Amino acid sequence: MALASQSGRSTSRRSYMSSRRRSRRSRWILGILLLAIASAVGWWFTLGSKTVVEPDSVASGAPEVPGSTEAITSSSESEIVFDDGRRTPAERGQTTPPPQRDRTDRSDSARTTASASSPEPSPNPPKTTGPAPTSSPVVTNRNAGAALADASRLATTDPVAARKSLTTAWLSGGLSAKDRAKATRLAQTLSELTLFDRPSIPNNPYAREYKVRSGDSLDRIVKREDLQIDKMLLARMNNLSNPDAIRIGQTLRLPNGTFDAIIDKSDYSLTIFQRTGEDRSIVLILPVGLGEFDATPTGLFRVRVNSKLVNPHWINPRTREEFKPNNPANPIGEHWIGLEGIEKANRDVDGYGIHGTIDPASIGNQKSMGCVRMLGDDIQLVYEVLTHPGSTIEIRD
Repeated sequence: MALASQSGRSTSRRSYMSSRRRSRRSRWILGILLLAIASAVGWWFTLGSKTVVEPDSVASGAPEVPGSTEAITSSSESEIVFDDGRRTPAERGQTTPPPQRDRTDRSDSARTTASASSPEPSPNPPKTTGPAPTSSPVVTNRNAGAALADASRLATTDPVAARKSLTTAWLSGGLSAKDRAKATRLAQTLSELTLFDRPSIPNNPYAREYKVRSGDSLDRIVKREDLQIDKMLLARMNNLSNPDAIRIGQTLRLPNGTFDAIIDKSDYSLTIFQRTGEDRSIVLILPVGLGEFDATPTGLFRVRVNSKLVNPHWINPRTREEFKPNNPANPIGEHWIGLEGIEKANRDVDGYGIHGTIDPASIGNQKSMGCVRMLGDDIQLVYEVLTHPGSTIEIRD
């Protein structure tokens, strides 16, 4: 049996040991709790730091996060060509869109740069309220008739202005058959007054005067004055029966500009135009014959180099019949002007030309093997005015 004193100490020690065990357990629990709190705080801090740097990674070119407002704004801006490359990375990464005025300014700058560097049109061109501009005014039948009436009225008082009015009327395409016949006759009159007649007209843009010098000939004058014609046109314009009989101090009339031709298959006509600078005016309207079965090619042509021939030697490509120079039975007459296509569609067209004919009844019909036929006097004039390489010949339906 234990003594009372022994029993008391034993009880006290057990109480002390039990209290010390509880104290140690509490400290462990408190430490674990503090460690858990510290871990939570550290995790939250790390997550918050990642969220802050996200816009910077997007602005620097990192993949955009779907659903993010900033990412959508950045994506939309990157697809628009307003950025001209002058903005800084910070400006590209801003979260608020720039003012509308800045966006418009960048748009104008980008459009200007694109226009200067690329011929491609804008996919969304600005809308216009008025009609699209045209290179030449549209002339109605009524206006064509009025222009023809003006040309007739001015023929005797101001033939230069009359030629311009006649050209406007003819190029409009709005003349009736009767008016076209009237225009053809009027062109003959006006060309004589402004180009082929001997008297000079003040302020005539179609011809100028030239004083013959020592050692001159028509050939030398053509070369020295860089005239885009055959020398025989000078003889025609100055009524020279002998082209070699010119004298020092004599006043000659020289043509200005270059001569072109338009052949209209629809009405079997060849129109000679005189081109001076930006101006083009009618000289004469002449009848032609064309190729059978509509064989005359169309497009833009020029005179083939060294192809203009007088009294040409010709072999019929179908029958192989040969016609030597000066043969009156030669079907192509006394003049030949070879043509070559200058467009992609007709560049390979070969063997066609403008020539005379011994069959006047073929004019106004399709009788040739594809060439353009003309009457003798008409082809002689065309031979004198069309030259290589300045003249152009357009053949159109």
